Amino acid sequence: MKKRNNSVFYSAFFLSLSSMALQLIGFIYRIGIGRIGGAQVMGLYQLVMPAYSVISAFTMSGLTLAVSRLCAQYHAQNDPGGVRGVIRFAQTVFLLLFSAAALVVLRFPDFLAGKVLGEEKLRPALLMLLPCLFLTGFENIFKSAFHGIKYILPPIVSELTEQLVRTAAGLGLLYFLTPADPGNGTFLIVSGMVISEVFSVVILFCFYQKARKTLLRGRGHLPQKLLQKVASIAVPVSSAGLVNNLLSSATTVLIPNRLMAAGVPEETALTLFGTMVGMTLPLLMLPTAFLGPLNTVLLPRLTQYTTLRNTAQIRRKAGKAIQFTGLLQALSLSVLLPLGRPIAQLVYGQPGAGEHIPLLSAAAFLTFYHITTGGILNGIGLQKKSSASVVVTGISEILLTWLLVTPMGIAGYAVACIGSELIGTGMNFYWIRKAAALQFRIRNWFATPYLSGAAGALCAGICYDFLLSRIHPTAVLFLSAAAAVTVYAASLSFLGLRPDRYLKNLFADKASGCYTE
Repeated sequence: MKKRNNSVFYSAFFLSLSSMALQLIGFIYRIGIGRIGGAQVMGLYQLVMPAYSVISAFTMSGLTLAVSRLCAQYHAQNDPGGVRGVIRFAQTVFLLLFSAAALVVLRFPDFLAGKVLGEEKLRPALLMLLPCLFLTGFENIFKSAFHGIKYILPPIVSELTEQLVRTAAGLGLLYFLTPADPGNGTFLIVSGMVISEVFSVVILFCFYQKARKTLLRGRGHLPQKLLQKVASIAVPVSSAGLVNNLLSSATTVLIPNRLMAAGVPEETALTLFGTMVGMTLPLLMLPTAFLGPLNTVLLPRLTQYTTLRNTAQIRRKAGKAIQFTGLLQALSLSVLLPLGRPIAQLVYGQPGAGEHIPLLSAAAFLTFYHITTGGILNGIGLQKKSSASVVVTGISEILLTWLLVTPMGIAGYAVACIGSELIGTGMNFYWIRKAAALQFRIRNWFATPYLSGAAGALCAGICYDFLLSRIHPTAVLFLSAAAAVTVYAASLSFLGLRPDRYLKNLFADKASGCYTE
């Protein structure tokens, strides 16, 4: 098969391989934090990360989307100088935004740590986030530009290096310094993040210097009305991202407080929170190793088709992305629904890991479709609608969390995620269908994947129950997972979708018999 380097799914394949490695390393990283630092350090780490997300949303989220789309546009127009101008302009804007955010953090660190995040021990880690975010901003601008011009090697190299260094530095600092205070443990984890960002930025800068002599030759210039173009993309996305991250941060702080309001001791509340959000949920989110790269390479293509008013290609790419999401999600659930709890307990060594898998699986199911449909909306120029669904989801989540966590315990948060994601995902599907005249393919998108997934999950559960008392538990998990994957693939073929042919057509980016317009 002759592969085309500009294929959406062919490019996504290589990014997915990288992302799988990143997820695996990140998974090992979380296991190490849980085992070396304990559930309390994991809980505090989850509490400080919303501050990272809020500042990142304010300074970067919309800006990097604008960089990716505009670089794709000027690259398609054979204007390398315009691409360089976009990068330079974006770096200037980031510096201004970051300076404003840093002044707030430096002026009110005690208030932000003690009152906003709810834990005074987080003050050192909060301050250490600033150099980390400073480096991350330049890193993300470079990566977005490379994705826009379809040069995927630099992001792959930098991300893998960054994750390896972060894991080694963070776990090494925790292990050798062994802080008794969980707050100091969180500070060491963030310090490891700073070290890793240095490596990533240096690598990307070297690649950019090389690209200036090859892909981006010529003198850089600022395209006409660049501020207006950047603002039209970045402002709604950054505003929605900022609001959503503020709401998510409030939700994160709210969960332990609502548990304590129900009479749960503080230490237990942090442990429950860290176990669910820091251990169980990341296990269910592993398929984002594929969805993230898919959306990354899909966005500039959808932008080009929108510019050319090629509605047929928009429908085709959107439909294939939604179908791929269903296939990936069904495969994941076929393994994790019956085996998620013993897998989580095995890898984390925590008795509470893996609890509430069914509820969290339902939340993950909706989240994946929300991610994919949001990426499609951003690609076809409907970022305001995508941003609106993000904000509505965040508001719904915090309201439902407030109402449900106290009477239901930590399970109430999982139910809140289900309700809020159902609203946001429904909004996205409605807008895509209206904008692109996209017809729902119930059989291809939902029936075939999830019936096959159910068969795989049933087989995995039977294998696990039968083998558990006969061989080593770890071997039971591997054999049961293999049985789930085998039955899932066989069921897809039985229902008319050959996995080997589907992947061949997917990565060749040609019309497939597995997908019908």
